[in-house]
Amino acid sequence: MPDRDALINASLAEYSRLAQAMIPAKTACTMPWTDLPITLPQLRVLGVLYPSAGGMSGRELAGQLGVGPSAVTPLVDRLVEHGFVRREEDRADRRITRLLLTDAGLHVLERMTAGRRERMTDLLRHLDADELAVVHEAFELLNRAADRLKADSTPATGAPTAPPAAAAAAARSRSGPPVPADST
Repeated sequence: MPDRDALINASLAEYSRLAQAMIPAKTACTMPWTDLPITLPQLRVLGVLYPSAGGMSGRELAGQLGVGPSAVTPLVDRLVEHGFVRREEDRADRRITRLLLTDAGLHVLERMTAGRRERMTDLLRHLDADELAVVHEAFELLNRAADRLKADSTPATGAPTAPPAAAAAAARSRSGPPVPADST
């Protein structure tokens, strides 16, 4: 049996193949965002803001993205211009401006998720019942591992730790918010 590192590398190779399979073979016009005034980095911002019900400050967003605060400002400015994000004064500290996803921003994420889900449904339909059971079990295992990873990165206060820039960049390459970081 291969060692653990070899299995991890083989699994990552298969994940990369799957990510490529998730890209529609048709032209770029099939991508769910091609008619939107949004870039992939801006889409990433929407995905990071999505789970934050109370919004987050520019510094918090920069920490989650693994970039400096000055890099976040132009991204957010464009998202505000297009109505995907809004700025709101922090109720506890008026010096802080919170960034919140708008209904239009949520709609963008829903379109992205729907497109990815449709493609995944097409792939799953090409599996028989036994193969589907294996895929289902694999997803359950991955979700359990994600739960353990999240628990390991949460301090006793219950607030998730902001990853350092290098770890954030690595995390972005492995996983993402409810929307893909690639072109699926």
